[in-house]
Amino acid sequence: MPFSKLLTTIATVWMVSAFGCTSRPGRSVVDVPGDRTAPATQPAGRVVDFGPGLRIDYRVPQVEVDSEVVLRQGALELFAYSRAQVPKEHETILRTEVPCERIYQALHLIGLVAGRPMRYDMETKTVELPTGDPVEVLVRYDQEGRTREHSACDWMMNASTKKPMARTHWLFTGSRREEDGQFAANIEGTLVTVVDFPSSLLSLPASHSESDSQLWLLAHTDSIPPQGTRVILVLRPAAQSSRGAHNP
Repeated sequence: MPFSKLLTTIATVWMVSAFGCTSRPGRSVVDVPGDRTAPATQPAGRVVDFGPGLRIDYRVPQVEVDSEVVLRQGALELFAYSRAQVPKEHETILRTEVPCERIYQALHLIGLVAGRPMRYDMETKTVELPTGDPVEVLVRYDQEGRTREHSACDWMMNASTKKPMARTHWLFTGSRREEDGQFAANIEGTLVTVVDFPSSLLSLPASHSESDSQLWLLAHTDSIPPQGTRVILVLRPAAQSSRGAHNP
């Protein structure tokens, strides 16, 4: 066997045994069980299928989640919801079929480190703000023959002022494990939230009450495409957002 081919064979066997990673021309799937950290090297310059409706674009890097518009009007508790045991279609703009835990794994693979969601300290009676790496949340979709990409903030407005939501990033808070080992965001579908959920995968940096009387954001109806529109939820490190997030 030629030496170069021998090296290729050894490398392939090592990656499969170490990371469960297989590839073939035009497609690569990486399986990351549990909370395992990302491999030291990644397939730079490639778009990787990471499961149904989920891709990792290592060229940016960013995670892409197939979603659809399910709400265009009303008060919001989430921007994006992963279909789960607790229905939330009445308070979120986007819905996806991709499990939150799988998205959690994909975010780790582009180098993001999870923190923790907002929590209330019973001893000090204080709110501990969420932590985690900053994430830019975008939406991309086709309309009238053009591909458009917007900040998630453009699709929401302040309930008090009726002005568009100020541009901001989210934090990769990473949800939590329940005592029985279940991933909390899988149960509640709390993918990209705009109020305080202790199960959030991605949270805003500031605290916002989930009380119905205090919900602070509304769907910005005029900015959102028709219900049922297929869109791609794009999640990338906030430092990468300088590439631009708005195509009028």
